[in-house]
Amino acid sequence: MNIRKILIAGGLACAAMGFGHFAAASDWKEIRIGIEATYPPFEYKNAKGEMEGFDVEVANAICAKLDAQCVWVEQSFDGLIPALQARKFEVIHSSMTATEARSKVISFTDSLYSIPTQLIAKKGSGLLPAGDSLKGKRLGVLQGTTQEAYAKKAWGKSGVQIVSYQDQSQTYGDLKAGRLDAALLEKPNAIAGFLKTPEGADFEFVGEPLSDDPILTNEIAMGLRKSDNKLREAINKAINELVAEGTIAKIAEKYFEPGEIGLMSAK
Repeated sequence: MNIRKILIAGGLACAAMGFGHFAAASDWKEIRIGIEATYPPFEYKNAKGEMEGFDVEVANAICAKLDAQCVWVEQSFDGLIPALQARKFEVIHSSMTATEARSKVISFTDSLYSIPTQLIAKKGSGLLPAGDSLKGKRLGVLQGTTQEAYAKKAWGKSGVQIVSYQDQSQTYGDLKAGRLDAALLEKPNAIAGFLKTPEGADFEFVGEPLSDDPILTNEIAMGLRKSDNKLREAINKAINELVAEGTIAKIAEKYFEPGEIGLMSAK
């Protein structure tokens, strides 16, 4: 299985006049970040109700570079872009794929990482990620994701009943209860959010990761309004510095098994 190398890149010029560590660091005392907080290991709440996860720690490191405070604003995944446009927050950082369609509406930072998409089902089900295998079955997807878009495009006319959820944890609950036959997920989330839990003990990945459609490139980035170029450039510079320092690689070690994701060198 060839998993794409994760793209973490920086290299855009420093915002504004190019002097100092960040020319406009004082412009952002706080940065409001939209997040759908039910998506371990990327973003979730701990037992104390505090925000945790790989994306959360990376964002906090970026905010520290900008001498700013990250302020988390919870939002359902399918409502993240409308809420950004409504100025409820400045940045989307919730494992969002930078697709061509989304890029027509919002601006993205350089890619942070890339992750494979894979089907999970009950052990021994015999199911495969193909329309003829899933015909007549109920397939769970997270609403507004590239997994939902792919499932509808590839299997929507094959007799597959696609069930969309606003909360990924609902997908897992319905898998366990037998109300779903399978779910299409980003692989790290499936592992941390379900397969490694007692509730997911009877489930497994079926078939190989999907890569037969450009919609599943799964290159993840932070989203901003198209008018916020100065902030986007500052975030890109912070990403590049964090990669060069090894900070993002160190954070990744806390959340992912070796080989589950890979990190590239800074420019």
